[in-house]
Amino acid sequence: MNEITPKLLHHYGAIVIGFVLASVAAASSLGIVFRRLRCAGMLPYGQAPTIPFSTIELITVFLFLISGVFFSAGTLLALVAILLLVRFHRLDFATYFGTRRLSLWQIIAAGFWIAMAADLPLRLLAWLGELVGKAVGVPAPPQAAVELFIRTRSWHLLSLLLLFILVLAPFGEEVLFRGFLYVYLKNRLSRSAALVLTALLFAFLHFNWPTFLPLFCFGLLLGAAYEFSGSLLLSVAIHCWFNSFTTGLLLLAKFG
Repeated sequence: MNEITPKLLHHYGAIVIGFVLASVAAASSLGIVFRRLRCAGMLPYGQAPTIPFSTIELITVFLFLISGVFFSAGTLLALVAILLLVRFHRLDFATYFGTRRLSLWQIIAAGFWIAMAADLPLRLLAWLGELVGKAVGVPAPPQAAVELFIRTRSWHLLSLLLLFILVLAPFGEEVLFRGFLYVYLKNRLSRSAALVLTALLFAFLHFNWPTFLPLFCFGLLLGAAYEFSGSLLLSVAIHCWFNSFTTGLLLLAKFG
């Protein structure tokens, strides 16, 4: 993002500044509302459903995932397996995804608000990581998805990338990390330990060290949102909105 940021500031400085101010306003208002709801006892922690996923089921999903090295449907098979396991454990999808707790419009609106509030702090952490890397002489490798997005000239490929970045990746990662791995771990560890371990794996498996700390914090946020709301779709919505903010900036840099 080093060469992208100056271009955005030069051509779209007003938009970038407005976005930063919106993130600050969203974070401030979210903090106030969150505190009031907590004090009123209207936002209890521990609302995510408990599903007794077994170690055999964990291994099965993992094997499907690593099979993606050999054929492209591995991740899809892992997600299908998770959803089948949810039904096997007699949990309906409305409960699993949390649509009984929040309406779709509430999920979309709350997801936007939370993602906007988290955007600036996470970008500052990423910037701090790059500074530390420069200080110790470790170059920051570009993210493969960002490089592909910036360099592609095919509208068909760009459309597929947008579908993957904005919808498929957030949905798949949230089902895998929050809806399966976190649920599995919290059956065996404390919620806090499961939250931290899931966030660590989430950040590590993106294979980009400058973004490790912001992705770890993002993983903590997504897990906490899941437990406070009981809605897996809320964490999906936050993830989708956050990716859309980044993608919007990339589109400005690409076509501006």
